[in-house]
Amino acid sequence: MQAVQCYPGSLGEIIQGKAYGKELLLSCPVNLFTRVMVFECILPVYRNKYPKCKKFMKNTLESWGYRLNFDHLDIKIKSDIPIGKGFASSTADITALYLSLLKLFNREYDQHELIRNAIDIEPTDSIIFPKMTLFDYKNGNFNETLGNYLEFYVLAFEGQRVIDTVEFNKNVQSDLANIDDLIPNLKQAIKEGSIQQLADISTESIFRNQYRLNYNILPIIKEIQNKTGGIGIIGAHSGDFLGIIYSENIMMKSVFDYNISVPGYKSYVLKTIVNCKQ
Repeated sequence: MQAVQCYPGSLGEIIQGKAYGKELLLSCPVNLFTRVMVFECILPVYRNKYPKCKKFMKNTLESWGYRLNFDHLDIKIKSDIPIGKGFASSTADITALYLSLLKLFNREYDQHELIRNAIDIEPTDSIIFPKMTLFDYKNGNFNETLGNYLEFYVLAFEGQRVIDTVEFNKNVQSDLANIDDLIPNLKQAIKEGSIQQLADISTESIFRNQYRLNYNILPIIKEIQNKTGGIGIIGAHSGDFLGIIYSENIMMKSVFDYNISVPGYKSYVLKTIVNCKQ
């Protein structure tokens, strides 16, 4: 008895901050994926490598009344999502695990159940939703669907720091910036499918919140953006990643004419995906 499901990671956050009196974020899924297999065995050993997923599986099965099944289920994960960099690797693993458990036990998908059990493990990214969604990532008690995911390209710069989401949110000294004024523009951008307006909002969100997790390379990334025709900056507010947004693939070609590199960071091209299926 086994089940396998895949799920994408994210590109940091399009926006993060305080709005409606809550701490909210909104992210886009990207073409980095995790593959989670749940399988029956006599003595589970692999799941001990994934304590967050192990806890999620135990809690979920207990809520379904399948506590005894937990003792004979193991987990294997194969992922190309960087860990601790701001690409929502844990959210992707947990969502893929949940979908695998649904398949294994012939259960119906329940968004509220996924939110509840995921938030119990750690702050959770909004890519768990099938559309762009403003989400209370710490408490899970607010979500607002704004529209379909949009397709764009990103030249990603991944640093060497590894940030633990749970520890970061527990120990961070600075509050999130207020973004109430950005929400109307965000909604308009998504409604109109405006990548430029979305990129403007993402850039503003990074600059407003940079004191929470300082990026020394932010001026360098801004300079590269201006030089190569990028339209904005996206990044992780609890990770080590910044990226330059491009509206079309053709725009990326100019990037490679400059032999661009940032010391201590590796770079590669990513693309958002518009169908994030549960």
